[in-house]
Amino acid sequence: MSRRKSITSVETPSPDNGSIRPADPPPDGRPPLRFRRGTKYPQAIAWFGFKSFWGHLWSLAAGAIATEDIDSRDWMRPDEPQNLLARIASHLSGDVPFAAAEGASPRPSSLAEALDRDVWIDFVADTGDDVSVSRAVAELVFASYTVDDPDAPGKQRILPRGDLLIFGGDTAYPVATELEIHNRVIVPWNEVLRERADGKPRVLLGIPGNHDWYGGLDGFGRMFRAPLGTIDRASVVMGYAPGDEPVGQIDRLGQIRHFFEWVEALRIGTRVEKRGALPLIGYTPVQSASYWALPLGPSLDLWGPDRQLYAVDTRQRMFFSSRRDESLSGLLVCMADPPYAFLEPHPAGQDILNALDLSFEHDEIFALTGDIHHYCRLEFPKGGLQVTAGGGGAFLHPARIARKGLIEPKAELPGPKTSRILAAHIPLQLALGRAGFILHVAMALAYLPMQGIVFRSDKPDVLSSSITGVLLTALLAAIAGVRGPKKWPVLGLALTSGVALTGVPFAMNLAATVLGQTWPVVTGSLVIVAYLIMPFVGVFILGVYLMILTILGLATDQGFGPLAHPGYKHFVRLRARRDGSQIDGWALGKVDPLRRSSPVVLVDKFVWKNPRHGR
Repeated sequence: MSRRKSITSVETPSPDNGSIRPADPPPDGRPPLRFRRGTKYPQAIAWFGFKSFWGHLWSLAAGAIATEDIDSRDWMRPDEPQNLLARIASHLSGDVPFAAAEGASPRPSSLAEALDRDVWIDFVADTGDDVSVSRAVAELVFASYTVDDPDAPGKQRILPRGDLLIFGGDTAYPVATELEIHNRVIVPWNEVLRERADGKPRVLLGIPGNHDWYGGLDGFGRMFRAPLGTIDRASVVMGYAPGDEPVGQIDRLGQIRHFFEWVEALRIGTRVEKRGALPLIGYTPVQSASYWALPLGPSLDLWGPDRQLYAVDTRQRMFFSSRRDESLSGLLVCMADPPYAFLEPHPAGQDILNALDLSFEHDEIFALTGDIHHYCRLEFPKGGLQVTAGGGGAFLHPARIARKGLIEPKAELPGPKTSRILAAHIPLQLALGRAGFILHVAMALAYLPMQGIVFRSDKPDVLSSSITGVLLTALLAAIAGVRGPKKWPVLGLALTSGVALTGVPFAMNLAATVLGQTWPVVTGSLVIVAYLIMPFVGVFILGVYLMILTILGLATDQGFGPLAHPGYKHFVRLRARRDGSQIDGWALGKVDPLRRSSPVVLVDKFVWKNPRHGR
């Protein structure tokens, strides 16, 4: 496929009432030369920008608060799986009023049996960053597709919108507060839903990621927690009249206004009112806790555990252990952290499996995850499947580039060649402030002591430069992490980069003072110009360091944050068979989601066989 064809062709509508026939993805190593970026507020988070700095403060605060001693999961009461099944089945089938399913003795043993058909599921994760990209992802999710029928070669079948829509963690960035979810998810997604409303009842489920926990699950709960009683969710949302569709408008002054409201409320002893709920048109939230289990089909369970910021708690372990003893079913586990990331074991995801006493080898589970912002499907020799699909809106993560001796993925987007090409953009984009200017300010402060000596003595000082170099080297090593077998390559690269970070400014100051000996009147001006240039040079060198770390696989998740790359967005559509025998999966996405001519592509298709079926 030529570059031109892969970029400019448009998706082909099928004759089946507007469903889309996806194209093949472009070959690895041939990305578009230029990607469109969003221009509307709120734009993508600049992770080294001043506006996102408060998000990092929330992270530190949440890490200090969310401990085993203060854990909001202790007060949660998760639904019994059969009660959750009854609630969802009654809503999807419309046979029983919503509230009547509470505590009822359900007749069917699984959702597929209750509906007497296959169950369709949409999974999307790491949403809510750039509002324009968010809308583009919504357009992907809320569409139907025509693909080759896996059961009938030569024929086609429709992939309808899912009965269940599952958010796989990190609902909005940088902190999933009520305001950020409203601006970055609810408003753009409801704009699309209003255009594509079909009147069919659907269900919303979610599992929280670390960015949801940074906000204490306040925003998460307003979006995913089941409503109290039978109150219409649209009527309890601030700014919406009863009966109005909950689309809403972007809250441009939200953070500023909320700050002054908080100060005033603190002064007079009241509290700040927030939106009562964050509803998606046509989707009903049904869960009572941040974790849940649902009998999906005969001998097939769907689990959604929550590890918070640290670990799966004891109450949750008992909940899932009890369900496992009762059902002995094959498991589709939705996780906010992948057991394997960048083709290596990932501690956070591994901890979830260990806490639930699960493994790919012995239980042959299907783990469906987000957190890593690319697509990757892994199949394990002794059974089990992991699909990482974190392309719901946040900045792109690369594929593992250096991968000798690691697991070979069955499918991925982008691939290693494309990732290497994109990695080459890191230094310049970082220096130009694509990720913000906090690093430039920090670099200017780091250079200030050595520059002060130059101003006083008209010559660079070796001692102050050496001290600055040692501090910067330690910081670079800390960024990449220096534990495990990679520590010596990281330390060597950090030392080399630290020498460059101080050696280049030292040379610039030396050149300025040497020229000043010829033209003393301009010495001060040359030193000032050198100091103004230094932060950009230093950040460029830092970008080269991150680029090399990414290409060598020493810290794969660090380098692409500065790019804030808008491309390669996707979601996963699943079909759980009526008899529980298997799950068919299709990953659908766009390489350049904001370019209208960019086609929808079939990123991957796969099948997971239920190892417990028929036992």
